[in-house]
Amino acid sequence: MKCAICGIEVDSIDEAIDEGWIPYIWEGGQEKEGPYCGSCSEILIQVNEDGEYVVKEEYKGKITYQEGDFIEEEPQEYVSTGVILEYCDN
Repeated sequence: MKCAICGIEVDSIDEAIDEGWIPYIWEGGQEKEGPYCGSCSEILIQVNEDGEYVVKEEYKGKITYQEGDFIEEEPQEYVSTGVILEYCDN
């Protein structure tokens, strides 16, 4: 996966989590899909009073986001099939 700001890459979701990547941010009232690496997050992003990741005031409107799909297809080990069970008392 690649950072949506700087383009740095990591090999797995687990590695990204370990390095402090975040999945999305808010800029103004608009959600910006990530992911965002720990370095960009530390410099450009903060947590607001509601616990959401937002662009710091001094960087609003100044960030150029990379284009593209930044999360590659997950390996088969992460894919699961959902099953819904229903209990009926007849």
